[in-house]
Amino acid sequence: MITIKLAQLFAVTALFSGLAGAQEMDFSKLPSIAEMNARAGGVEVPAPSAAAPRARMQKEWTIMLFMNGKNNLSQYVNMDMNEMEQSGSTDKINIVAEAGKTKPPPAPSYPDYPGGWDDYQGGNPWGGGIGHPGWHPQPYLANKQAAPADWYGIRRYYVTRDTDTYALGSRLVEELPKADMGDWNHLVEYVQWAKAKFPAKRYMLIVWNHGDGWKTKGGKTPSIAKGISYDDETGNGITTVQLGQALAKAGGVDVYASDACLMQMAEVVYELKDSAPVIVGSEETEPGDGWDYAAFLSRLTAANLAPEAVAKAAVEGYAASYSAKGKAVTLSAVRSREAEALRLLADQWVSLALTQDKAKLMEALNESTAFEAVGSRDLLHFLALAGAKLPALQAKGAEIASLVTDRMLIKNSPVGDKFKNAGGLAVYLPAYGYDENYGKLALSRNGQWDEFMKWLLAK
Repeated sequence: MITIKLAQLFAVTALFSGLAGAQEMDFSKLPSIAEMNARAGGVEVPAPSAAAPRARMQKEWTIMLFMNGKNNLSQYVNMDMNEMEQSGSTDKINIVAEAGKTKPPPAPSYPDYPGGWDDYQGGNPWGGGIGHPGWHPQPYLANKQAAPADWYGIRRYYVTRDTDTYALGSRLVEELPKADMGDWNHLVEYVQWAKAKFPAKRYMLIVWNHGDGWKTKGGKTPSIAKGISYDDETGNGITTVQLGQALAKAGGVDVYASDACLMQMAEVVYELKDSAPVIVGSEETEPGDGWDYAAFLSRLTAANLAPEAVAKAAVEGYAASYSAKGKAVTLSAVRSREAEALRLLADQWVSLALTQDKAKLMEALNESTAFEAVGSRDLLHFLALAGAKLPALQAKGAEIASLVTDRMLIKNSPVGDKFKNAGGLAVYLPAYGYDENYGKLALSRNGQWDEFMKWLLAK
C-alpha cells in the first residue's frame, strides 16, 4: 500500500512539474501535501502482481501419452518410456506422459485373448510373452543386469533425452495418489493439465493400452461396449463413445493415436472426427512392444512438423521396426474430415446391397481380411470381394475405395503377406450375431451400416 501511495504522489508531482518547462516555476503556488494526497487518490497506478507466473515458451508440439499400465501391461511402461528418451523433448517438441503401473498380475488379464499384448513372442529383451519360455511377471528380474528400483502408482513425466536405455531419466512432474485410468473424465483432466502446463501450437494424444475396436473383449462388464484403456483396479474402460466425448471436452487435438490393438475402425474414426483431424491406429492387434517410439520420434524433423507429417512418421517408424523383426502388423493414418463422406457413400452402397443375394455377401464377408476378436474386417477388401461376386455393387464399392485411398488415407503401411489386402480402415462385419451395443455409436445413429448388418445376419 505504501508503495502504491508513493507512486501516486510522484505521478501528481510530475503533472505540476511540467509547468516549469517554459518559465521559472513559482513554488509558492504549488498545492499543499494534503491537496496532493487528495488528488493522488484519483490517479490509477497498477499494482504489481506478487506471484505473477512467468509465461511458458510455446513450442510447436506437445505430444501427450496416456499410458495405462494398470493391468498386465505394467512392465512395458518403462520400456516404452526408455524408447522415448532416446529422442526426448526438444526445443520444438514437448513429450509428456501420464504413466500408471500396478504390480504384475499372476496371469493374463484376458487369458482367452490370443495375440496382441498378452502373449507376444518376440521383441521383449527380458523374455517372451505370457505362456512362452522365458516369460516372467516382472521382466526386469529375468535380465542378467541388476534390476532398477521399480515404482507403482500413477506418475506424470516430462520426457527428457537420456542415453541410458534401461533406467528412466525423465523429470517427474507430478505423482497422483489415485486415479481411474479407465474413466474418460480422468483422460480429460490429464489432457487439460498437459495443455496448460506445456502449451504448444499443436497437440498429439496417444492412448496406450489394450484396445478392442469399438467393443469389449470381456471382463467385469462384458455387456458394455468398451474401446480402450482398461483399468484392472477399477474394472473400467473407455468406450468409443466416451473417447469421443473426452476429446471434445478436452478441446480436441491435432493428431489422435491409439497405441493399442484393433482401433483403426471406421466406427472409431467417425466418433472422433470432430475433435481430431488426423487419426492413427492399427486394424489388427499390436505386438507386445507396441509402438517403437525411438523409430517414431527420430523421424520427426524440424523442417516439417505438420500434423500429417507427424502421423506419417509414426506409421513409418512402426512399419520399419516390425519389418526388421519379420512381424506382420498394420498401422495407418487417416484424415477424419472424410468420415462423413464415407458414411454417405456407405449408406448408398447399403441401399444397393439390401437388394442383393445374402449368400454371396456372406461369402465376401468370410473371405475378406479379418482382424482378431472383434468381428472386424478390412472395409476395402470386403467391398472388392462383394463387387466381384455381385456386379451391381462394383461401381459404388469402387467409389468408396477411391475416397479412402485417394482422399482419406495419409499413410497405410501393412507389413507381411498376411495383411497384403489390409487397406487401412476396418469396419464391423461379424460373421455371426449382431451386437446391439453397436447402435450406440454415432455411425449407427447417423448411418445405415447397422441396418445392413442386422439384415445380413437375420435368420
